[in-house]
Amino acid sequence: MDKAIRAGLWWVCLCFAPLVLVGMGLFHPAGFTADPGMYAYLCTAQPFDPRHHALAYFGPDWWFTLHIIQLPMLGLISVGLWMILGGIETGLAALCAWLSRAATFFFLISYTALDSIGGIGLGRTIIEMQAMRADGRLTAAQMDGAILLLDTTWVDPWIGGVGSVVSLVGSWSVFTAAVLAAAALYLSRRAPWPALVLLIAFGWEIQVSHASPHGPIGFALLAIAAAWIRLAGTRAAPMGTPAGLATAR
Repeated sequence: MDKAIRAGLWWVCLCFAPLVLVGMGLFHPAGFTADPGMYAYLCTAQPFDPRHHALAYFGPDWWFTLHIIQLPMLGLISVGLWMILGGIETGLAALCAWLSRAATFFFLISYTALDSIGGIGLGRTIIEMQAMRADGRLTAAQMDGAILLLDTTWVDPWIGGVGSVVSLVGSWSVFTAAVLAAAALYLSRRAPWPALVLLIAFGWEIQVSHASPHGPIGFALLAIAAAWIRLAGTRAAPMGTPAGLATAR
C-alpha cells in the first residue's frame, strides 16, 4: 500500500473516527433502563441529568442518527486496529497480533448487530410508533402493547441493549483486541509502553460501556494512543524504511 495512503488511513481510522465518537458519545445517555425505562426515556428529548451522564439527549431522531453515524466509525476503528499490527509476522508477537485481529472481527460483527437492533432499528421504530399514534393508526392500547414489546426486547438476554449476549461479546472482544494488540506491539518493540497502556485503557473503557462517560473517555484514549504510536514510530524509523514495517507505519 502506498505510504501516503497508509498514513492517511491511520489518521482517519485511529484518530478521526474515535474523535467523532468522542463528540457524539457526550450525547449518548446511559443508565435509563430501570428508571424511567427505555421507552419512557428515549421517546422524547431529555435535559442533562447526572444519572444518565450525557450532556443532553435530543429525542428518538437523535438516537437513530447517532447510531447511523456510529456504525461506520466503528468500522473504521476496526480497520485501524488491524492496521496497527501490520508487519508483525514472527514469534509470539505474531500470534498475539492474529488473535487481536480475530477479537476485532468479533467486536465489529457484535457491535454492528447491537447498534442495528438497539440503535438504528429501535430509533426508527419509536419514530414510526409516534407518527402512527399521532394520526390515529395506533390506539392507546396498541401503543401500550408496542411499548411493552420494545422495553422487553431492550432487556432480552440474547439481543438486548444492556447485558445481552451480543453486547457482552462486543464489549469483551474490544478489550481482548486492545490487550492483545498492546502485547503484540510490546513484544515486537514497535511502540512506547505508555501508549500501550492507553491502548489497553481504551479497551477497558469501551468494555464497560460505549455510552457516556466511558465511551468518550475510551475513544479519546484510543486517539491519543494511536497518535503517540504513529509519531513515535515515524521518528524511530530509519531513512527509507517502508511504511508498515516499523510500528505498523
